[in-house]
Amino acid sequence: MLAAPLAVLAALSYAPVANAEPERYAIGMCYDTENPLPQRPAYFDYNCDGTGVLHHMDWSSWDAHGAHGVGTDISVECQPNCAEGPLLINPVVVHAWNPQPSSSPACAPDARFYADMTIAYPENVPPWIQPGTEWYPGTDFVLVDGMPAVHYSGLTSNCEDHLR
Repeated sequence: MLAAPLAVLAALSYAPVANAEPERYAIGMCYDTENPLPQRPAYFDYNCDGTGVLHHMDWSSWDAHGAHGVGTDISVECQPNCAEGPLLINPVVVHAWNPQPSSSPACAPDARFYADMTIAYPENVPPWIQPGTEWYPGTDFVLVDGMPAVHYSGLTSNCEDHLR
């Protein structure tokens, strides 16, 4: 007599929650919480200061497995300084992966930020990108499919300011 009610309770305890929000994915660098979480952004300021901006991004994927896209990098060679340095315009291949929740309560609970990202250069390369070297911890220069690339690791967002 108790078997039927117990079976119903057991089935209900394993039922998925219908109201759960789906996870949303983003590149955590420079996230401005005053705007919606950017999904497949066509424009992205990866240096947070206008000296490195991805334009005309076309994303072929953007999900839990990662994000893949192509576009144009417009960066500033800060020589003699960033205000006077020339603009460098290059096609790029971008890959982001390893989505992680933020540890900050200021972030939306369904937000996942790609912790790793590469920006690879199939044609011309900014002069500071030299595979096998490191800019600073969390930013190193590598080869991706034979292309020189910058690799960012440990990216996150605290959803409290615009910096990574």
